[in-house]
Amino acid sequence: MAKKRRKDEHSDGGPSGLDRVFAALDAAPTGLHDVTPAAEQLPSGLPEPLIDLYARCDGLRLYLDSVELRPSAEVEAVDPRSGIAGGGDPDGFAGGAGALPRGIDLRWVFGELEGEDLLIDARGRIWRRDESLDDLVCEGARLDRWLAGIVDALGVLYDADGEFAEGVFDDDGELVPAVGERQLRAMLKRDPAAPGPRWRLAHALLSQDRVDEARAALEEVVAAEPGFAWAWLDLARISERLGELPGAVDEARAAADAAAGHPQAGYFHAQRARLAARAGDEATRAAAARRAAELAPELKAAQLEGAQSSLAEGDLASARGLLDLLRAVWPRDLAVLDLARQVEAAEN
Repeated sequence: MAKKRRKDEHSDGGPSGLDRVFAALDAAPTGLHDVTPAAEQLPSGLPEPLIDLYARCDGLRLYLDSVELRPSAEVEAVDPRSGIAGGGDPDGFAGGAGALPRGIDLRWVFGELEGEDLLIDARGRIWRRDESLDDLVCEGARLDRWLAGIVDALGVLYDADGEFAEGVFDDDGELVPAVGERQLRAMLKRDPAAPGPRWRLAHALLSQDRVDEARAALEEVVAAEPGFAWAWLDLARISERLGELPGAVDEARAAADAAAGHPQAGYFHAQRARLAARAGDEATRAAAARRAAELAPELKAAQLEGAQSSLAEGDLASARGLLDLLRAVWPRDLAVLDLARQVEAAEN
């Protein structure tokens, strides 16, 4: 069993900031948060940041059930290659906090945010699966800073009485975009090195046509986290949107390089092929197409199916986008050529 760390001590030698967070939780309206008292002993094998956390509580719920951090005994170690916790891990690497073999780059599932698992790695970074990408995104650079940012961000939605504040939702019950931006900026104020919130801020800015600000935000993301392939690809799409095609090809190459070993690596090479085709760079298109076909032989069928679904729904823009990628990677494929005829007929 692990001993609990002294409350004001962080694993890197600096103050953890968790005491300030828990002081804010104590001062909140009754019923808004539920903090379970700390356990006397902790399971072995927990990473240092979780030991810091569980020195103060043995699980908690924030803002009713918006965030749930598990009791220490329910933390699960997982192999990030599968991303699966519990007994269903196909690689056989599931179990309790100390159950996995040494030498594996472990992550620990320690809670949930909006129904998605929260994971922490050995460096103390926080991860959560992004549904739009079907991929894990780094939500926080350090546990105490992430927790402080989450408390502040969710606090934007509530008034002093613990009720939803006026004007945070529109008539359809959707979060007002300006409020969402405030939440992301609140998270970044507490945890400025967190790539996930800054990446989502860039998307929020793009949705408002604030393209220069979005590009600047994404450039900050990749400067701090060069391995964030999706952010590189978003930069390539912005360059494409602005007609800067050589730059878009270079950024797509950076995305593909960053995605080396990633389950979706072939998709990044396919996007590089598509952009190279638009830029008239045949050598790069052909090389990227070969890599895409080698790494993701199933991609063609998935893209064809998606394009046919888009056509059936009358979404010609999506069908055209999928077709452009297919043409870049498989330009002479009969099914791709047939799809091109269908799209052109639908557009005419």
